[in-house]
Amino acid sequence: MPPHHMNAPDQEIHVWIAAAGETDDFRRSCYPVLSAAEQERARRFKFEKDERLFTVAHAALRSILARYLNASPARIEFAIGPQGKPRLAAGESLRFNLSHSGELAVIAIASRELGVDVEGIKENFEFEEVAEHFFTAREVAALRALPGALQRRAFYQCWTSKEAFLKAKGTGLSGELDEVQIILDGEAVRVAANVPGWSLMPLDAGGGYAAAVVRAGEPAQVRLYRWPP
Repeated sequence: MPPHHMNAPDQEIHVWIAAAGETDDFRRSCYPVLSAAEQERARRFKFEKDERLFTVAHAALRSILARYLNASPARIEFAIGPQGKPRLAAGESLRFNLSHSGELAVIAIASRELGVDVEGIKENFEFEEVAEHFFTAREVAALRALPGALQRRAFYQCWTSKEAFLKAKGTGLSGELDEVQIILDGEAVRVAANVPGWSLMPLDAGGGYAAAVVRAGEPAQVRLYRWPP
């Protein structure tokens, strides 16, 4: 359980996991926290589940940042960095990153640049074609060499790790995707980074999801919190 006021993590990474939930009451309780632009964007979603996830994810982000900034969630202002990466408008040293998929949002907080990614594992998704297009030849070969039961999980672990790197550096999918490699340790799959100056840490986001966080500098301890607490 987190304290009401959080100090900016220096040697740690704080990762918050928020479930979108299924009730309209919960979604409506999140609306007042959003900015007018965010509320309008939420209303434009075609599907209710997408509106709910967006609303909860951005309400969670504002409420969580408010704990660190000792500010009102609705009054927090954001700006866009030179490469399109969101940041706090007030020039705070606090860094954050948000990712959401399925019914889950994951928010990472640190005092250095970072990126986080979460993906719902889809059992009917044909990942092999995506891997051949975006993975390196070495990674594709490593993926194919795994037992069939491990390949899907390995793909998602590798994909979220790559996405977290691109988000940490602010390059998005326009950047290179060769910063990680798949390693098989016995019967366990591990994804390792090969980028100097950055650290990759896998996250346990719960069953049915793969997630990873990347931070500038050396590896750091990750503390997991639930939102709302």
